[in-house]
Amino acid sequence: MQLSKQDAEHEAIRRWYLLPAFHRQTCEDAESFAGRLVLDLDFYTATSRQRLIAAWLIRELFRSRAELPSDSLETSRAA
Repeated sequence: MQLSKQDAEHEAIRRWYLLPAFHRQTCEDAESFAGRLVLDLDFYTATSRQRLIAAWLIRELFRSRAELPSDSLETSRAA
């Protein structure tokens, strides 16, 4: 079944957050996971599905980092 682009985005992000936090740390993690999701998420786009999914996940990665309190960022950088 083909999804709408919006439904595909929601599903990609939902699955992203099902991963353990240590698998959601870098842009490379997002790009790698996008490669797996492209096999499961069927939706129309004029561009590369894998690149679009990776862009959604990378945006989400930076959005979640922005929501962290500043003291948690310092702790994670020191680790």
